[in-house]
Amino acid sequence: MHNTDDIWIQTLWDWADENAVSDLQWIEHDSYLKGGYFRGLPRNKEKLLKLTELNLLGAQLTELPAEIGKLLNLKKLYLLGNQITALPAEIANLIHLEELYVPGNQLKELPKQIGALRNLKLLLLQENQITTLPKEIGDLLSLTTLELGGNQLTSLPEEIGKLTNLSKLTLWKNQLTSLPEEIVHLLNLTELDCIYNKLALTIEHVQWLETLITKECSVNV
Repeated sequence: MHNTDDIWIQTLWDWADENAVSDLQWIEHDSYLKGGYFRGLPRNKEKLLKLTELNLLGAQLTELPAEIGKLLNLKKLYLLGNQITALPAEIANLIHLEELYVPGNQLKELPKQIGALRNLKLLLLQENQITTLPKEIGDLLSLTTLELGGNQLTSLPEEIGKLTNLSKLTLWKNQLTSLPEEIVHLLNLTELDCIYNKLALTIEHVQWLETLITKECSVNV
């Protein structure tokens, strides 16, 4: 291993120690199919460099270090139930990431660099404080699930209409009064939830919703 690896790894471990993030450990839990799950950050270099899943559930974190972007083999990142206010721009380096879970934090926005995560399939952001989405959200062409309920969104970028692989889109309990025209391109949805907004729908939107319903999409507006 090169010294440059040693430096960022030590920085990441120091951050984990300072924030009481445990070494990788098995947590028994009956509600999980496998009887539990792994949580924590490995303190072994080889395991760290090969890490494909990182679970920091409920660790009371307020931020993530830039070095998180060095975990290049990550496919799943679980950050549920922390107090994170922002995601680092370096998250863009996690090009193999397929699932990103950040519900129940204090995010106010997403970095525009999120658009680099071209393999991302699941993006869960419910119960944060997000007021706006970057237009780069439209670059996440592999996305099948986007959950944004319980935020403070007042509008959606037109680029959301590019996410034609979406099967699930939840927008419940925001502050939306309208939807972009381009959203009607999302014709592969099987679940759409916009309840608890004050939406004024156009004729085109109504026709789109009717089309989704005829295709047996669960629509809640």
